[in-house]
Amino acid sequence: MVGPDSALRRLMREAGKLLQPYGFHGSEARWVRVVPGGVASVGRTRTLRTWTGGQQVLRFGLDSSATPTAWWEFRNWRNAQLGLPLTPFDQATGPGLIDDHGMPDDLTQLWGLHLDPTQPGHTLQTDIDDIRAELPRRVHAYARRALRLLEPDRYLDELLAAPDPGVGTWEAIVVLLADRGPGPQLDDAFMRFRACFEDRDGSAYAENLIAYARGRAALD
Repeated sequence: MVGPDSALRRLMREAGKLLQPYGFHGSEARWVRVVPGGVASVGRTRTLRTWTGGQQVLRFGLDSSATPTAWWEFRNWRNAQLGLPLTPFDQATGPGLIDDHGMPDDLTQLWGLHLDPTQPGHTLQTDIDDIRAELPRRVHAYARRALRLLEPDRYLDELLAAPDPGVGTWEAIVVLLADRGPGPQLDDAFMRFRACFEDRDGSAYAENLIAYARGRAALD
């Protein structure tokens, strides 16, 4: 029998081993695979400690991230403008807008490690067994989702299909569209991104990003 924290570490080590055949490597909290289109990662969510029936429960799950190369380059351009450190490619994250879209609830709900009422300080073995049995399916789903989003234009196409895009979505669309070169679709994205801002600071940021995107598009 083990405590919740030890059980969590053991389960995450098993997740890491399951991710290796997909080309992911890393640590207990984040595993990464660099591909031609960007950086895919699968990680453990933040842990939550709650109380149920007077017993502490440790809750956690998996999440995934797909970072297109164009987005990483844009964020480093922003960091340079702001005097912030540049992010190494294998540590890139974002935009973080659609990474779990289309995944069923049974893959995204958090797991729970309960304490065994008959063994103070120890985790219920049935919880550990249940999570271990679900790990392969979840690992497969999260790994495939992150990698699929980095297929050519996949991330951008899903953003363009969003039913009610907000400012963050239009920001990412502008950045990723610029890699396709200039054209009416990019000009329309500029207009829609500008429309998200009414205050002076926001408008200045929009024009700064649009100038960046125009420069990137002209390189193609």
